[in-house]
Amino acid sequence: MQNLQVISTKELRDNLAEVLERVAIAKQTFLVSKFGREKVMIVPVIYPVMTPAREERRSLADHPACGIWNKREEMKDPVKWVSKLRIKQSLRLG
Repeated sequence: MQNLQVISTKELRDNLAEVLERVAIAKQTFLVSKFGREKVMIVPVIYPVMTPAREERRSLADHPACGIWNKREEMKDPVKWVSKLRIKQSLRLG
């Protein structure tokens, strides 16, 4: 592994911002040790070459849950239905 540098947890703690910059920008890899034992490796993120295209996203109208209330007669007018629910709820609390 190229650009591998071993640092202690104290060095990481003292220089966290610099280490993160070196990983993100310079693509350097750090092996962090605690009491002389290797604990973690900090490596740069490698993004996949191909990302999903926006055209592949489905419309919300294509979702199976869309339209599940369309046969409920009491919900034909959603504003009226929600208003009735709110009135009922406020009377219960009062």
